[in-house]
Amino acid sequence: MLKIDSGLTSFSTCNDRFVRNGYRDPLSLDEQLELAAQVPGLTGVAFDYPTQFEDPVQTKQKLASYGLVVGMVEIDMYSQAKWKYGSLTSADPRTRKEALELIKRGIDFAGVAEAADVQLWLGQDGYEYPFQSDYSMAWDQLAESLKEVAAYRPDVKITVEYKSKEPRARCFIANAGVALALVNDVGTPNIGVTLDVGHSLMAKENPAEAAVLLSKYKRLFHLHINDNYRDWDHDMVPGTVNFWDTLEFFYWLRKVGFDGWFGVDIYPYRENGLEALSQTVRYIHRFYEVAGTLDEHKLQELRAANEPLKIMDMMMERFLK
Repeated sequence: MLKIDSGLTSFSTCNDRFVRNGYRDPLSLDEQLELAAQVPGLTGVAFDYPTQFEDPVQTKQKLASYGLVVGMVEIDMYSQAKWKYGSLTSADPRTRKEALELIKRGIDFAGVAEAADVQLWLGQDGYEYPFQSDYSMAWDQLAESLKEVAAYRPDVKITVEYKSKEPRARCFIANAGVALALVNDVGTPNIGVTLDVGHSLMAKENPAEAAVLLSKYKRLFHLHINDNYRDWDHDMVPGTVNFWDTLEFFYWLRKVGFDGWFGVDIYPYRENGLEALSQTVRYIHRFYEVAGTLDEHKLQELRAANEPLKIMDMMMERFLK
């Protein structure tokens, strides 16, 4: 059975910088959880800490009452102006200290709540202009900080999510290679990487190749499943734009034996949230199942013969009959 978690963004107001109040009326946390519980195949809920909850026992019990568990716990170090010059790479030592203390509180929360892992998405750690940043110092600050939080609770998994841009014009942890180098620099087995398909597409990566690379080093901890046009983080329903990339991604997830969490990270601004989330969870199961039915022997044979067009012909025959 696949482990699938999702944030509650599908039931949020889905505001953007043009419509600040969002595209739908706000719902209470309980109302959002009631909707999440209606999604077939959804295992858990991913939360932002500390913006969405503070008591781990109450949170675990509340989710259990809806038949759900705590999935990812993401530390909110990006939504407030105090992080605008970075969190772990801030030039202000007090800001860096505050960020480390916040992460450690979140780790303690995750341990009590029995969450899947703790995610660090350092979206405010980056730069806009040439000569603005000391890249060497930023790397050392990231590595030293991550070593500290990974050592704090070796029993809790820490996962780093990469993204090439937004909210900064350039983010320090921009792609799979950088993220892998960073967590390998930390070196402990409890730290890994979140592969967000949309972020991988934005970085002009092949998500399947990125998944294989991270898996080679046992650093692929969590997934965020979505889609976009490779130019922005649209967070669309998976497979609706990049069908072949998505199918190959699931094919290689099966090949490398990924058994972690499939996270849903979509923003259905104008669509019905319950329908969009249900469709996404359904697509995750379907892509996973179909990827397992592909003719592995024939694929290996055609790859060895350097016949990519015959591979695509085989795929077209399968899906365009």
